[in-house]
Amino acid sequence: MNRKIRYLLAAIFFLPLVPACAHLPKAADAPPVIYVERDTAWSGEVRVEGIVHVRKSATLTILPGTRVIFAPNRFPPADEHEGFSSPGIRVEGRIVAEGTEDAPIVFTSAAGPARPGAWDKILFTFSAGNRFLHCTFEGARYAFHAHFSEISVRRCIFRENEEGVRLGTSRVRIEDSVFTRNEIRGINFRECRNEIRRNLVFGNGDGVFLHSKDSASVLRENAIYANRNFNARLGDLHSDDIDLSGNWWGTSREAEARATVFDGANLPGVGTAKLSPVLARPPVAGATVRGVFVVNQSPMKGAVVRAYASLSEGFFGDGYVAESFTDENGVFRLLLPPGRYFISGRADSSGGMLFAFTGKNPVLVSLGETVEIGLPAVVAPPKAVSRTETASRSSIVARTTFQGKPEGMVAVQAARPDAPDFRGAGEASALTNEGGVARLFLPPGKYLLSARKRTTGAAVGMVEEGGLFGVYPYSPVEVAPGTSVFVEIPLFRKQGLLAGEDAGIRVPEPAAHAEATALLSGKAAQGYIVFFYRPPETIGRPVARSSVVSGSGRFTVHLPGDGEYSAFLRKAIQGVPGGAEEERIGPFSVRLEGGRFLPGILSFGSPAR
Repeated sequence: MNRKIRYLLAAIFFLPLVPACAHLPKAADAPPVIYVERDTAWSGEVRVEGIVHVRKSATLTILPGTRVIFAPNRFPPADEHEGFSSPGIRVEGRIVAEGTEDAPIVFTSAAGPARPGAWDKILFTFSAGNRFLHCTFEGARYAFHAHFSEISVRRCIFRENEEGVRLGTSRVRIEDSVFTRNEIRGINFRECRNEIRRNLVFGNGDGVFLHSKDSASVLRENAIYANRNFNARLGDLHSDDIDLSGNWWGTSREAEARATVFDGANLPGVGTAKLSPVLARPPVAGATVRGVFVVNQSPMKGAVVRAYASLSEGFFGDGYVAESFTDENGVFRLLLPPGRYFISGRADSSGGMLFAFTGKNPVLVSLGETVEIGLPAVVAPPKAVSRTETASRSSIVARTTFQGKPEGMVAVQAARPDAPDFRGAGEASALTNEGGVARLFLPPGKYLLSARKRTTGAAVGMVEEGGLFGVYPYSPVEVAPGTSVFVEIPLFRKQGLLAGEDAGIRVPEPAAHAEATALLSGKAAQGYIVFFYRPPETIGRPVARSSVVSGSGRFTVHLPGDGEYSAFLRKAIQGVPGGAEEERIGPFSVRLEGGRFLPGILSFGSPAR
């Protein structure tokens, strides 16, 4: 019997659970229950139709690459606190679910894309020795719900659940994990002694919710930021103070961080959350911005590039999220928490300070993603000059230049530093005249200045390819009552990756970056991944895996160097980097020379069973 059919049967009849240990409930309207009464292992694809109950004496081991899929069944009304209203797992013994980076374990719903509450939970009661590594939990009511239990969690992802984890009177260690897009809360616990370190907690309703008596817990070196309600919230019954110092809250400023935390300052009788010291930089990352700093079409070594979550301090403030210096190829690499960032760079030169800004700003980068940008540099203009005016109205007079010459018909815009995105009309806008000059009348205050010239001539909207874009490097500009401030805004052309002068310049790739075509039975192997091994190895961890093969059969891959390789195909599965474990097609022998495959078409036969 082939493995695929075996897994389907296991999903229907729970064959990984010894049949003699399966006891069906007597009540016709009760949810079906499968009892795990002795050590059991799951692998492949396991479908859960009801409740899996792991007894005290048993260990349920879930092997790397397993997908646990919960059916979209609904049960009769249950106790909403601990009862199950849909399929889930109850643990009195223990679960050991240790995946790998290439073969993670996934807990998800059969109802399609992750939807909070599609399945119920994993409920731990008086359970110890639970271990989870490289697991993804999505679509649950509570991925974990624990009482008087011990759990270790490392390198896991909790996403798109109602709550990531809900923990009561337990000891749980959560490290190097991600909590995102959980509808109500990412992490929720009460009366616990938990240790929460080096996690990304973002994009949830509340990031961390501390119900009561949690002051013995340790939360350190986490990036807790950009949650919709509060990054951290103390419950109404949390009367004791708690130490939340040593975390990053999306800002290096304690006053700004405190505004994202709910404690006794918001509600009398609730304890105080100590935040100081607030980390100036995020201690963990989950995304990358990579690019090249270019001056006069040539990459520049030694430039400093920074990412800012906010431009309230301008382009040269100390509140940056990440910093990088360019190498001999002008390449920089910023490791960032997922989010939205403004990227700028600067360098010294014989002609003065160089300032670089990309027309792609702000840059949005998602979990696990690498975004490539270019930073074209211009010579920074003189700093702003203020002059007292006889008129009572204050203003900013801006001169726009392109390649050192005045540029007319450019839209200049002023925006408040607390909410800039360089889109829309801002607080005020005006078109420059033929001499490249525009005057903006503004109330006293601080402003960020940008300038755009669209190829269509439109006054508003994104700058398209070939248009001109620029910002004033020394923003924000402060305008005092009865004064005018004179500034110069240098422009660059938005073109190609660089958004600069030469669309042909690209971020240098590693020497062994290559692309080719993969065919399966004579047709494009669309939806597959190509795995590469160095002969004679053909099993275990591959040396590289490709992008998902496109509809034309094309794929890209980064290999460790020229030479002989054995290639295999696996069906791609969303969220599973290792692809489908039960299907492996190949091998196909191929050689890489100078970054090119010989042959250039990898032709695979029928799937090997």
